[in-house]
Amino acid sequence: MSEIQLFASRNDYYSSQTEAGDRRILRRYGWCAAASVLWTKNALDPAVAPKDSNPDKLRTGILQVKYRWNVGTEREATLDLLQQADLQGAQVGDQVSLTALFGIVLATPGVYLITNDTHVMAVDTRVGRLDFYDIEEGLFQYGSTAELEQGIRARYQDPRWDVYSVAHH
Repeated sequence: MSEIQLFASRNDYYSSQTEAGDRRILRRYGWCAAASVLWTKNALDPAVAPKDSNPDKLRTGILQVKYRWNVGTEREATLDLLQQADLQGAQVGDQVSLTALFGIVLATPGVYLITNDTHVMAVDTRVGRLDFYDIEEGLFQYGSTAELEQGIRARYQDPRWDVYSVAHH
């Protein structure tokens, strides 16, 4: 099967706003955090097929602004963003290697946010689903865990990752 792209996406969005209590207006490019959170919400909805799980861009923009306003740590901002989307999150990997990330998401099938130092993505490793979402390119489906790992490694080789399990409230 290798890699099948279910839909394409581009991350050519930005927000101009104040951030985390600062009064200066800053322009921040990219909506990866909010888009990935909304994709996990769609992935968890049994009525939404993977090919139809592309996050709504208007809602993504609103959530990304809320994410940028958060004055907490990245972990706190991520967990708060999940809560804003009526989801429950738990950090299950803190600055782990890419190999350890795969160990986490494949050992316990589920829906996860995965983040490196500059970007947020998501994976669904539940039975019958091996999907990787990245707002930069779209949604990819794989036939095996080895193919999923290969698809992500081909795009990202960052040394440290955070992993968040995602579920409904």
